[in-house]
Amino acid sequence: MFDEDDSRNRYDDFITVRFLLASKMRPLLLLLLSDMEYDLNAFREELDKPSASILHGLKELERINLIKKNFKRYSLSSKGVLCSASLKKLFMDLYIFEINRDFWLNHSIESIPRDSFRNTYLLKDSVFVESDEHNLSKSFTKYLELLSNCGNMEIILPIFLEEHLEIILENLENGDNLLLITNEEVLSSLRNSKYYGDLADFSKKGQVIIRKVDYDLKVFLTICDEFMSLSLFFKDGLFDNSCFILNEHSDGIKWAKALFEKFFEKSVRVI
Repeated sequence: MFDEDDSRNRYDDFITVRFLLASKMRPLLLLLLSDMEYDLNAFREELDKPSASILHGLKELERINLIKKNFKRYSLSSKGVLCSASLKKLFMDLYIFEINRDFWLNHSIESIPRDSFRNTYLLKDSVFVESDEHNLSKSFTKYLELLSNCGNMEIILPIFLEEHLEIILENLENGDNLLLITNEEVLSSLRNSKYYGDLADFSKKGQVIIRKVDYDLKVFLTICDEFMSLSLFFKDGLFDNSCFILNEHSDGIKWAKALFEKFFEKSVRVI
């Protein structure tokens, strides 16, 4: 059922965001006030801007009830607290895409559900691991090193790699567990490989679960207790093993687990 009040609120929020982003000063003032109260002198010292420009921005924010003034000190209103939090998240999302701009632009991201991009700010502490002309295998070697110390593993596997599977089996020998999501093509390669019997044996012991999706995977995601890594395919369909995004912080792992769950929901267990 159409909710007129909700629609009006959404429109008002849109107007507010557009108003904030149409100025360099207004979002700066709002973000500063999200941490503490300020007076005019403190604003001037922090921003190195003339008083007239700062006061003009403050009056505009006051006019739409985002900030309030108590004597000479400014602070956020209740509405301002919500807007500043949304603004922080927006800038963080944009920052994530900007620092790894080429990675996101040069690779296919269609396989990643759109709603996963709402929380990309969780990837803020990621690093970009890339091979170079002096060491073409730098990225893959780093990934295998991380995987060998992985512990329990959750993996979305879109390609068949023997080196990768050998390390997985070593981890399983050490008592770790594997939850694997793959597609029919990789599953077929697994079944015809020397590794399948061992994986089936570990499955009987409760250490391995393999699930399958019925579509072409374009995401290579690895999640362990200590890190997550994300590799993608080029837009022409070729897998890029020359770079990946690595995050060793709880927020990044949280983002990866949420993405993994999206694929899990569309998969069926085969082992």
